[in-house]
Amino acid sequence: MTRILLTGGSGFIGNRLLAHLAAANIDVLSVGRGALRGSSAGTVDHRVVSRLDTEQMRSAIGSTQIDAVVHLAAAGVNPADRDLGNLRRINGQLPAEIAEMAYALGARGFVMTGTNSEYARFKGECISEDAPLEATKVYGATKAAGALMALATGLALGLPSVNLRLFNVFGPGEAPHRLLPALRESLLRGEDVPLSEGLQIRDFIHVDDVCGAILATLSGLIEGRLPTGHYNVCTGEGTSVRTFALEVADAMNADPSLLRFGALPLRPDDQPRVVGNPSAIETHTGWRRRLTVAQGIAETLSDLSKVKSAGTP
Repeated sequence: MTRILLTGGSGFIGNRLLAHLAAANIDVLSVGRGALRGSSAGTVDHRVVSRLDTEQMRSAIGSTQIDAVVHLAAAGVNPADRDLGNLRRINGQLPAEIAEMAYALGARGFVMTGTNSEYARFKGECISEDAPLEATKVYGATKAAGALMALATGLALGLPSVNLRLFNVFGPGEAPHRLLPALRESLLRGEDVPLSEGLQIRDFIHVDDVCGAILATLSGLIEGRLPTGHYNVCTGEGTSVRTFALEVADAMNADPSLLRFGALPLRPDDQPRVVGNPSAIETHTGWRRRLTVAQGIAETLSDLSKVKSAGTP
């Protein structure tokens, strides 16, 4: 494998993935609506389109040969972005169209990233890939529908295809509204941090481990070891939001009393436990998560401190 086509390279996971691909000596042709950011941007063949659709993408790609497609672009990642038209088109329709385009370009594999939000409300210990899918919430339902159609398209064409259902990804590059960066900023300022009781259990996984799973998936597809299907990318271990927040405060040597647990109510739709079963991807690819939650938090805070120091005059 020498060259992949990447969508979503300017996002949280995509920006981090570029560095992992470069380290693996994989050339990247990136297509997106804006400029790439970060240290890897200058080494990537990035082509800008005004709209993320297959017609514009095919025009931008031209005759460039690719071995595989990694499709990360999605709508609705920010909870404030709930435009129904965008969710239907970008999440529900576009993945299958890109899978068909990948086949036409001669790609040998198609990888897309999904989300644990594709699963319906779950009451057990760990969610496996055969758990019921979301049918009532638009974001999760469009992601689930888009992944189903993309993989069905791949099977119909004979293109090995995978949907990676990512659980609670954290790490450098997250949007400011997300848990770790919001905690860090408030604690740095010595401000109180209003939180819920924090008893919700989540499956937190560091972005570098997610990037490792994507690389393992690409290799597995190209080498014929990974069957077309949906795979959870997670740790299989639950950590409460309260424990996560306390780990951040501890790693920062911040006053834990600033964490005002119980100051906010739980959202009505917040599930008490969302933990995945990663055994399928582990079995087929040999991938394992590298970092514990505490290690991932420490590495993230270290990376963010380096970025801040580098930007200081």
